[in-house]
Amino acid sequence: MDTARMSTLQTTSPWKSLLPPAMVGTDKKPLTLPALQDAVGALLTQVQAQASSPAQALLQAAGVLTVCERAGQRPMAAASIPPNPHGLAAADTTQVALHDSALIDTVRWLLTEAPQRLQIDWLQHLAAAGWRLPPNLLPLALDTAQRASVLRPAVLAVLGERGRWLARHHRTWRYAAENVSNADSTPLETRWQEGTLSQRLQLLQGERQHQPSAARDRLQASLTDLPAKERAELLAVLQTGLSAEDETLLTRLASQDRSRDVRHIARTLLVQLPDSAISQRAGTRLVPHLVLDARQRWVITPPEAADPSWKDEGIEAERPTHDKLGERAWWLYQLARQVPLSWWQQHTGMAPDALLQWVHKNDWADAVVRAWWEVLRAAPISATTMAWCKAFLDHWPNKAMQDTPAAVLALLPAAEREPYWHSTLQAMTKPQQGALEEILQQVIAAHPPGQYVSQALSALLVNKLALYKSRYYYGLPLGELCCVLHHSELPALQILASTHHSTQPEDSVAAALSQALRPHLPTLKALDAMRQLPRA
Repeated sequence: MDTARMSTLQTTSPWKSLLPPAMVGTDKKPLTLPALQDAVGALLTQVQAQASSPAQALLQAAGVLTVCERAGQRPMAAASIPPNPHGLAAADTTQVALHDSALIDTVRWLLTEAPQRLQIDWLQHLAAAGWRLPPNLLPLALDTAQRASVLRPAVLAVLGERGRWLARHHRTWRYAAENVSNADSTPLETRWQEGTLSQRLQLLQGERQHQPSAARDRLQASLTDLPAKERAELLAVLQTGLSAEDETLLTRLASQDRSRDVRHIARTLLVQLPDSAISQRAGTRLVPHLVLDARQRWVITPPEAADPSWKDEGIEAERPTHDKLGERAWWLYQLARQVPLSWWQQHTGMAPDALLQWVHKNDWADAVVRAWWEVLRAAPISATTMAWCKAFLDHWPNKAMQDTPAAVLALLPAAEREPYWHSTLQAMTKPQQGALEEILQQVIAAHPPGQYVSQALSALLVNKLALYKSRYYYGLPLGELCCVLHHSELPALQILASTHHSTQPEDSVAAALSQALRPHLPTLKALDAMRQLPRA
């Protein structure tokens, strides 16, 4: 109901007598029809006389008044209507509106039903090819991105000027009204002081990549005014471009900040600086507990008692009651987690692979492995950390870890994970639905929209689907898998999804896989259309 209609209901007297019984019911408030003259009054009298109940009389009287009221409304004078109250959308000079009807239907399906990664990938391809969304899809795209913020960058790239103009005139679409150029024109200091936490994180991350010192100084100047949660999240950004120049700030926060989380993050970053004072002291503390025995074999032993000086180094003497480690193992774990991984290699002369094999033979393996894993997870990817990741994968410490090898794989670039997946899949020679599903989940999680598995691994993944028990196919993430496979494997899957195996048993592999793929046929067709998308 429009504003003029609402105003009529509130101010016109005929409606006043109808509203009370309409709101509480005619059984609680007797109906009294307005007394009007001429034809309208006569019609209301006739309605009341012929109605089977007061409720029916109320509804029919409301209908009579509505029709008569609309019929009696006079149009506004043309001169009082602004010729263009909202302005005109600027002309698009860099993108062309998509006009192919089949592609428009595909995009409409994408925005409503497709897997999220395919939505992002398809829209990114659309923007890269120089296309923008046609006007009739703009409301759907804006609504879809309003519900899923992860889609917004991809949607914004294909809105065009008309889409941004439209977003400025709808409250729930205002996220799209401010384009990138306007955001970039805002002074950095204003964006830092007035932005949300996520906006400040983004700003600091970008500045840290190009001007690490300026980003650190900006953060340092604001720390005293920020709550603990924000200090912790912003401080973690210093991981990007971390260098010895950050040591002074991190050392002060590690010992003086009132937040335990901030102190922990500062120490975690300092561990990644092998030459920092804190790392050097940590190595010195650990040396007496890691020695060569009479047979020239390394032996590690935990402290016999807590040292009072540990408190200044962030080491807790009292073991948490919920921790599985014993008291001495708890002390050793804390000492070991403050030492860079490179220290172990330099001190013992052993490579990560040999260190993992050595520690498994030690009585205190749980404490040491837990410390290594904590340091490894926090460290940026490098030749050293990649060697440690491979050592963990080859000598996975089942009892000492709550995580799975998938957590180690997540630290590696996708290309470095493929050999592990390849060897694991090749070793599968019998139905192992749980193991195969885990590999599929790892592969999907490792490839964000726009990244795909190699041709060799894609072929192996499709080939190993035959090992899956047919009745379990519906538990596999087949739609997501299609979105990350190499394009060479998709035509065969599309044919399989389109084929009805009426002559084969329903529980046969081909029939079961075909039936499981059938709901994902639109995804396969959309992927095919994306690969053949022409340039604008």
